[in-house]
Amino acid sequence: MNKKLIEFFDVPKEAYSCIELMLTEEEIVLIENMQDQKYTYKELLGLIEESFADLDSEDFIRMCYKRGIINKEIVNGEIIYKSADVYTRLAYFAQYESKKWKSIPKEVRKNLDDWYVRKYTENAIPRLEEIEKGTRKLIENAYFYTLEETLILIDEIDEEIYMVPCNCKSVALNCDKPKNVCIQFDRGINTEWDRGWGKSISKEKAKEIVIMANKKGLMHTSETKQAICNCDGCCCYPIRASRNIQTKGIWPKKRYDIVWNKEKCIGCGICSNICNFNAFSKKGKTISFDENKCWGCTICKDHCPAEAITIEKIEN
Repeated sequence: MNKKLIEFFDVPKEAYSCIELMLTEEEIVLIENMQDQKYTYKELLGLIEESFADLDSEDFIRMCYKRGIINKEIVNGEIIYKSADVYTRLAYFAQYESKKWKSIPKEVRKNLDDWYVRKYTENAIPRLEEIEKGTRKLIENAYFYTLEETLILIDEIDEEIYMVPCNCKSVALNCDKPKNVCIQFDRGINTEWDRGWGKSISKEKAKEIVIMANKKGLMHTSETKQAICNCDGCCCYPIRASRNIQTKGIWPKKRYDIVWNKEKCIGCGICSNICNFNAFSKKGKTISFDENKCWGCTICKDHCPAEAITIEKIEN
């Protein structure tokens, strides 16, 4: 295994067998030559011209940034470049080169997915601690939103909206639920939009996506600043990370209690099929609700034909 690549691209052992599928030969050479150093655009152009005879240097930089091979930083008001890592590259690889990702043996993908969750969890802990200390206000996927609240949030967004494939479901591949449901509105450096991905959509189209996602059993979370995520309990990285560090109810924040009216229940079982956390279960014609398993995502209420499920706002 290429020791320089492992060091400079932070390659975990879980990726050793597939890293060369995730990178081109030219990208590997660039990572080795950058050696974890920072470069201005002009300096990076010079490095590429020294390393390759027949490459369009500007286009190569653009594609490396788009593919998550290099990242941008702002230093003293100037954009500089630095090599990224497998953690960054993996999501773009799974989202936009899905056939290649799916061609990797399932066991290797599973190990990489588990590593990705652990890495994401490690990165989230300091930010959650900052929230607890009062030095940070929000973290991504901060709150569960009801369907109605999500539609209102879309109306209140001032930034232009774009849609990208869900990175959680693209990497994890734990279900067949819709992937093209991630609504973004952050366009800063290192965002998918700045890298050249994403499809601009209208507010009405965003609402259609959210309503469709809800019908398919996807939950709505947001911090209102960057994105509206429509994900599920088996793939969602914030949910899986929250399980790891036992922050259920805190992240994503549970804002409503689910109230189930047993007398009104007709035993159809829709709730047990739609619930991401097995809080509702069906045995024969009998429905049971375990509130200890409930995360408060609220989508069950939208699907009960007997209106036996309602929600109550949790007062702070």
